[in-house]
Amino acid sequence: MDADNLAWQMSTENGRQFVAELLDLCGAGALGGTGNFATDFYSLGRRSVGEDILRMIRGVEAVGTDGLALEYKMLREHKKRQEQEEE
Repeated sequence: MDADNLAWQMSTENGRQFVAELLDLCGAGALGGTGNFATDFYSLGRRSVGEDILRMIRGVEAVGTDGLALEYKMLREHKKRQEQEEE
């Protein structure tokens, strides 16, 4: 994944929404397992992709901000969308 392309994605609200949904799909940040060997290894593989994407986001240096600030902004926006969907 190209860092410039990721920075561009993270610079727009739609891009951050896409990345947040992708990270959810990957299970990034999830803990625990089912106890089923095959299921857990499959989930760990998906999660590792999400964690790699998060590391890349944290390394982004965009104009006027850094990757960690973009990650927090993405998470706040994602949480707000989820709360609105629950209403």
